[in-house]
Amino acid sequence: MKIVVAVVALAACVFAAAPASAQLALPADTKAITDCLKKAESAGQFGGSCIGIVADPCAEKSDNTTPKTKACAARELAVWIALTEAAAKRVKAGGFKEISAAVVESDKGWMQLRDKLCPAFDKIEPGFLPGDGTYCQMQTTANRALLLRKLGDAVNEH
Repeated sequence: MKIVVAVVALAACVFAAAPASAQLALPADTKAITDCLKKAESAGQFGGSCIGIVADPCAEKSDNTTPKTKACAARELAVWIALTEAAAKRVKAGGFKEISAAVVESDKGWMQLRDKLCPAFDKIEPGFLPGDGTYCQMQTTANRALLLRKLGDAVNEH
């Protein structure tokens, strides 16, 4: 029961800690990323090459101006937030209480990393990281989603 409450609390924290510019994932963006992940997974790859497949082309079309680039990163971030939540639920569904508890506990550190480190990119010269702090949030959230997806596959293997 504690694990169920913790996973629900985790999902609430992910949404609560999301950037103010957070938005709902667009179906086309979600499809592009999930199709990329399916292709990567079928090739035995981690899926890191799927990070940026929505934000980067969007930013290029917007002439790489900071506000537009941040909006592009926010679009993709919305997809990775949804994928992170789905992956955390899948880990929980595996039935390994200790592993589910580890995921919940590790979220504190992951959210602290995202919420403390990523805003630093907003304070440096624009253009150093496309979309600045929002792009950083997208990157860290995407990597979290990919790790949790792998863990979810492992605990649901049998």
